[in-house]
Amino acid sequence: MKLFIIANRLPIKANRNENNELEFTRSEGGLTTGMDSLSMNVEKHWIGWPGTYTESEVEEKLISQHLEKFNFHPVFLSSDQILNYYEGYSNSTLWPLCHYFYTYVEYENLYWNTYKQVNELFAKTTLDLIGPDDIIWVQDYQLMLLPRMIRNSAENVSIGYFHHIPFPSYELFRVLPERAELLEGLLGADLIGFHTHDYMRHFVSAAERVLDIRFRFDQVLLNNRIAYVDAFPMGINFDLYFNAINQPVVQEKVDAMRETYGKHKLILSVDRLDYSKGILHRLRGFAQFIENHPEYREKVSLAMIVVPSRDSVDRYAALKTKIDETIGTINGKYSTINWTPVYYFYHGFPFEELVALYHMADIGLVTPLRDGMNLVAKEYLAAKRNKAGVLILSEMAGAAIELNDALIINPNNIEEIENAIYTALEMPEEEQMRRMRKMQQSISRKSVNKWANDFVNELKAISIKNEGLNTERIDHQTKLKIQAEYRATKKRLFILDYDGTLAPFKSKPEEAIPSSETYRLLKKLASDPKNKVVISSGRDRDTLEEWFGNIAIDLAAEHGACYKEKGVWIDNVSDEVPWDNEIMEIVQNFVDKTPRSKIEEKNTTLVWHYRNVDTWLASLREQQLFEALMIPCARLGLQIMRGNKIIEIKSPLHTKGSEARRLMATDDFDFILAIGDDTTDEDTFRELPSNAFTIKVGSISEVAHYSLKSQSKVLPLLDIISD
Repeated sequence: MKLFIIANRLPIKANRNENNELEFTRSEGGLTTGMDSLSMNVEKHWIGWPGTYTESEVEEKLISQHLEKFNFHPVFLSSDQILNYYEGYSNSTLWPLCHYFYTYVEYENLYWNTYKQVNELFAKTTLDLIGPDDIIWVQDYQLMLLPRMIRNSAENVSIGYFHHIPFPSYELFRVLPERAELLEGLLGADLIGFHTHDYMRHFVSAAERVLDIRFRFDQVLLNNRIAYVDAFPMGINFDLYFNAINQPVVQEKVDAMRETYGKHKLILSVDRLDYSKGILHRLRGFAQFIENHPEYREKVSLAMIVVPSRDSVDRYAALKTKIDETIGTINGKYSTINWTPVYYFYHGFPFEELVALYHMADIGLVTPLRDGMNLVAKEYLAAKRNKAGVLILSEMAGAAIELNDALIINPNNIEEIENAIYTALEMPEEEQMRRMRKMQQSISRKSVNKWANDFVNELKAISIKNEGLNTERIDHQTKLKIQAEYRATKKRLFILDYDGTLAPFKSKPEEAIPSSETYRLLKKLASDPKNKVVISSGRDRDTLEEWFGNIAIDLAAEHGACYKEKGVWIDNVSDEVPWDNEIMEIVQNFVDKTPRSKIEEKNTTLVWHYRNVDTWLASLREQQLFEALMIPCARLGLQIMRGNKIIEIKSPLHTKGSEARRLMATDDFDFILAIGDDTTDEDTFRELPSNAFTIKVGSISEVAHYSLKSQSKVLPLLDIISD
């Protein structure tokens, strides 16, 4: 078994030196660290762009040969592809949208077309390398279409996807013209991971409302498998940062920095240049603090590290200019001969220098306007070995959910930033250490190693679950097997659902009138004296009689509350409806406040239909109604059943399962075949013997032995079997 990690970039970057010769440098990011420390017996491979454009096939071969030694597999992209896929759709459309900067979103058909094209290149490279038992882990928003593309060509492979940035709310995500394709792309994965439950909730909401699917807690049943969604807060290599101060080179850096900054308190800010990081808000908050607390002038400084990123793009260049101007204004107004309010570094720092700054800084100021996780906050805490300090953290960072002993602020509120700085400077050292130790204890347990292992282990478990679903697609050989048993037997029982099985499921049930082909097939089955054919449905007696009364088959209405046998209808219940006025009023109240829902009242079943209701509202109302009905239904001994866009209130004495038991008691059948598409049909499947042919239509089942991909396959299957 191999693990293939697929990311936009490989951990090794190919560069050209001054002589235009290729050189290779290793990137030691959090993802690379986590993958390298996976504690499982698995061979790891990476797929991604090598970070440079190639000028010939010879260069591509040279790069591939070098990377092959590390199990790295390059996807070569042109400069136009990087421009339109990476700088374009990924970072000019998806990035601002996911970070709630809607007005920054740029729409270009070329961006989207190139994004699809590059995802297809990644898919081709992956499919050329993987085997049936391998695990695929796709990383981040640049490759949202990839899981589905791989799934379409490798149906049984195990695929995971992790979204490292925020996932926006449905109201924002819905503005994307390509929203459905992106969601379907992600649902090609068996496990979709996010940093927080908020992002997970937003994804579920968007998928349900855009794709008209329904999640049950953290999972959704697709055609032939179950896809799961979960939150995995990413961590850091805690020990690396915590033990760094023990290195002599780091201690030397700390001593040198203390001489540079003197006795001033130091506030540290570390960010990549990006509008989502809240850098200008942070500067304004610090400036307001200096203005309103003159007692701290010449006593505290802000060290601001901004790592260059995309500064050739106009919006980023403008942001840098504004940052430069703001820092210049603050220093020009408040600096003295002995004191610089803001130390500004527009470059990255080597690890030893950065961790030395983390260790000595009195305050870590991390205030992004929106951030998937923000590992800087965790790195700052981890580097404070036996050292006091205060973390000021934006509530908009994913890390805020875990680090509630930080000073949590709204990054849009300048006064909150100002007040948090003052609170941090005034906080007693004992309180600082208490908070610091609690947060260190938390992040030391939730390391990047744990994050990677948790995800891959859950993905493996899900793969086993999906393999364990005892549903087999009906292929040609299976049809021949069923046909052979049919021909070899003398007493046969067919239990057939109607809506979604013998006829397509209609949004308006009254439109589901049987077709001429349905009538022909039923008459064919009924013409054989060895066959007992039963339509077991939730529909009412009158409808079934109207449609099928002239055919020599048996009928079961309202899940067996009444049934027709040998041409005679038999009531299986008393004349009194099982529900009372309280239950009727509850359901009617939900109809009144849920547009497009309705009540259907049968002899033994009260049904709330919400097929045409907005997906989000339907999900909310269904849960509310279920809860509202629990006590009154329990008091009357009634059953509440969730069906296909319905909730049913009925007596537990009458289900499709109880009807199946009654039918089996009527004779000693040596061939039984049952077909249905709904959860209620699974009651039938459960009651039948293990040698029965139980078939779920449209999706897999944990109960049925077989599945058919769609309703259109049902009649042809029955036709072949009965020949």
